[in-house]
Amino acid sequence: MKTKPADKLLLIIAISSFCCGFTQGDEQAEENHAADPWQVIQLDTKASLRGLHVFSDSTIWASGTGGTIAHSTNSGKTWNICIVPGAENLDFRDIHAISPQTIVAMTSGTPACVYRSTNGGSDWQRVYENKEEKVFLDALSFLDQENGIIMGDPIDGKIFLLTTSNGGATWKPANNSPATRPGEAGFAASGTNMITTSGSNIYIALGSALKGQVNDTSRIAISRDAGKQWKMANVPIPRDPSSGIFSVCFFNQNCGVVVGGNYTLADDKTHNYAVSSDGGVTWKIPNAAKPPSGFRSCVTHAIHRGTPCAITVGPSGTDISFDLGHTWQRISETGFHSIQFSPKGTRGWASGSDGRLGFWKQ
Repeated sequence: MKTKPADKLLLIIAISSFCCGFTQGDEQAEENHAADPWQVIQLDTKASLRGLHVFSDSTIWASGTGGTIAHSTNSGKTWNICIVPGAENLDFRDIHAISPQTIVAMTSGTPACVYRSTNGGSDWQRVYENKEEKVFLDALSFLDQENGIIMGDPIDGKIFLLTTSNGGATWKPANNSPATRPGEAGFAASGTNMITTSGSNIYIALGSALKGQVNDTSRIAISRDAGKQWKMANVPIPRDPSSGIFSVCFFNQNCGVVVGGNYTLADDKTHNYAVSSDGGVTWKIPNAAKPPSGFRSCVTHAIHRGTPCAITVGPSGTDISFDLGHTWQRISETGFHSIQFSPKGTRGWASGSDGRLGFWKQ
């Protein structure tokens, strides 16, 4: 979505030990709140980094403004920072490593572009370009190593979707796309308003509205068959031009959480999350809700000190949950745009403004 948080302001892991009745006491939360879990790393760039993919414990990719792509292959000890030739004025809002050698990166803005590297980031090729101003890309995800999907703001009442079946080498418009309501769109804040799970599930979280309008609920578009058919689910997070759902995460086939709120109110903790226990069909705000401590742009699941958890970040700080996103504890004043953990769930990274990265200390 073209309206976005000011910069100055998928990886889904099936955790079989999670179940919808899992809880953890306040003592665990208080213990983890004692020390800031983030080690902040300043890269040699001032780019705002919203794209993030933690491919493995050792390999991390981040992307952002000014055509910037950064990556490490030694667990963050050293970083290679690249300004992609021809993309100096573009904003890489999302990035995905298919393999150690093949990486796909997506830009938001005009022109809308997709770049691909097949040699570990040494060279990049522009494999898609659309110069129409109405095309604005929000998120990128892959179902497997060959099949991927990109979503963008609606055009003519339908979400703009691109698909690939050859590992991102070529992209084409999808055959079927969910219908939207006037003003409804995605937020390109962290690349996680769309996720894929289990090789066939696609979730697209929406928000926004026409100027001056406020709606009581936001919606999520859900496909169980890799985009052939779509259904919409209502989520009790209000949407207006600066509000809605910004990120979605599922812990298993049933239990999920969404976060968001109003990006112009960084510390506002009203209407900023909801949970599901039926695969996203229905969503609710938990009873005796203890929400994240402000607007949040990204949420992920992880393992912290051996315990499964969910972690969410936004410009005003970081929150953690040990009960599938039902209750949250502020754990850090350090804020970021995006967060993701490695497939093992134990090594986490975050990306933020002014070339900042965060390493999650266990």
